[in-house]
Amino acid sequence: MSMMRLLPALLLLAACSDYNLNGKTDPNFDSGDDDDFDPDDEDVDLGLCGTADTDPREVAIDESCIAEPITGTFTPVIKWQQTAVGDTYVTPVVGQLTDDNGNGVLDVGDTPDVVASNGVGVTFALSGDDGRVLWSAGSLGAEPATPAIGDLDGDGWNEVVGAGASGTQAFDGRTGALLWSIGTYGGGHTPQCGAVGIYDLKGDGAAEVVIGHIAYDGATGAVSFDAGSGVGDGAGHPWAAPMGVAADIDRDGKLEVVVGNAIISPNGTVEWNNGRSDGFVAVANFDGDDNGEIVVAGEGNVRLQDDDGTVIWSRNGLTGTTSGPPTVADFDGDGEPEIGVAGMGQYVVLEADGVVKWTRTTNDYSSGFTGSSVFDFEGDGAAEVVYADENDVFVFDGATGAVKMREPSHSSATCSEYPSVADIDNDGHAEIIYTSSAYSGGETGVTAIMDADDSWMPGRPVWNQHAYSITNVDDLGAIPAKPDVNWDSFNNFRSGDSTVNEGGLLTDAVPIIHDVCNDECGDGHLYVTAGVGNQGLADMPEGVAISIYSSGEIVATQYTDEVLSPGEGSDGMVFDLDPDLVGSSITVKVDSDAAGSMLGECNEDNNSEKIDKGLCQ
Repeated sequence: MSMMRLLPALLLLAACSDYNLNGKTDPNFDSGDDDDFDPDDEDVDLGLCGTADTDPREVAIDESCIAEPITGTFTPVIKWQQTAVGDTYVTPVVGQLTDDNGNGVLDVGDTPDVVASNGVGVTFALSGDDGRVLWSAGSLGAEPATPAIGDLDGDGWNEVVGAGASGTQAFDGRTGALLWSIGTYGGGHTPQCGAVGIYDLKGDGAAEVVIGHIAYDGATGAVSFDAGSGVGDGAGHPWAAPMGVAADIDRDGKLEVVVGNAIISPNGTVEWNNGRSDGFVAVANFDGDDNGEIVVAGEGNVRLQDDDGTVIWSRNGLTGTTSGPPTVADFDGDGEPEIGVAGMGQYVVLEADGVVKWTRTTNDYSSGFTGSSVFDFEGDGAAEVVYADENDVFVFDGATGAVKMREPSHSSATCSEYPSVADIDNDGHAEIIYTSSAYSGGETGVTAIMDADDSWMPGRPVWNQHAYSITNVDDLGAIPAKPDVNWDSFNNFRSGDSTVNEGGLLTDAVPIIHDVCNDECGDGHLYVTAGVGNQGLADMPEGVAISIYSSGEIVATQYTDEVLSPGEGSDGMVFDLDPDLVGSSITVKVDSDAAGSMLGECNEDNNSEKIDKGLCQ
């Protein structure tokens, strides 16, 4: 998770107030005025308030912070539908684009957004909260690829990249303004029905855009390489569906571009080509060694390849005459990965050795190469499969294939799309997002499904591309220079994290008030320093919000940048508040819903503390 960097030690005079000021500040925080602290200074002069000691403070541990696993219900209902985007058949991708809480940066307090490109190549950004259109832009041409969201230039703001028959375009995620545009894709293909991927192939902090075997400089669109060997296309047509993915298959510390029959190095050199047919790919670990294996699906065939291209097993005719992009997850909770593949009229789940676990009849005879996603909605250790055909959106039981949901408010001509799963409204619960095009029915646009009981397990605020693998992107859209190897922790592909509700130890966030200094109120500064303490028994992740409220409204928010062990407090954070925005009292809240709640705590009633003395009034 990418968090804002806090300042080193500040020491404030104890005479400032009845509190002992002790804190850090973030150079990007919403302070209420225009004076920023210098992050390069070890000690920061706060005028009459002096400087402050930032040693963290310990808190008492609540030994009762233990919970049994909590499971949700499964009562899906439509949350919102946005039909203004028209016919749409790409995977809807999710990430934060806009500064919704107005603090000048993207952070966990902002509402995630949904991006999709419609059938004629216009790209839309929608608010995850209610589906309203934020912007529309571009002219990608017919049957565009699934777009991708990510921070291309490392400036802390996300961009959107789309591609189609008319070319590839990058947009400013905040406004939709065109950043760069390039012509049609090479190699006899176009990106139609394929997918855009964003990766830092060279590990240098500068992202590349990957489509098939071609990589583009993320900042400019210039071609980085065109390897000319496989495109990750299992459709079997010269016009359709390139989608190369990137992973450190051989654990050499660098990402390779993976297509169905080849591995391509970050400089565009083909490391091997096994001479087999191309295909859609997924990457995971199936044999327990350190390296990854490659699932390849195309034209009714599914095979598993080792990291050197050796075919471990191959199965023909499993999904009719076509196969879509494969999904890897622990479908049945046995601790081992399975493979899900859709094809012409059926969805098939295979064990790690290629043996069929179950099949389900579907209705897709238009493309026959749709995808799927996996998530454990109820937190009971049994995953669900989310899949959409020409007529309906399904949720299948991962272990048996039993139908748990069949949503008829859907129609699609189908390309390679699948529904995505993310927390699109910052409520701490996952939603399902899918697209529709008038084909078997009249439905169009983008639809979000939620749980009527608001009990589904937490989802991430990001599902940024078709080849989503959890570790390929952080929560705020930053593209890791050295991403964690997915199969070390999750061992899935096109799947959410299904290990989020294991019960046991809980965390518990409490505010720690260090000091209030009103000596410079006349010059427009009220300094409040506060931190976050962990009274629970589980480690508290970084990125917990601490906010200052006045009259019920947030006037400033900062976030922790370190994991807090039980009993540990964060470094204090200095808030430079405008006295005109503060009345006779303020409230310090940690992990508040408005700032982006991220914790499941053992006590939600101890997250705030009121301050009604030592202020400017």
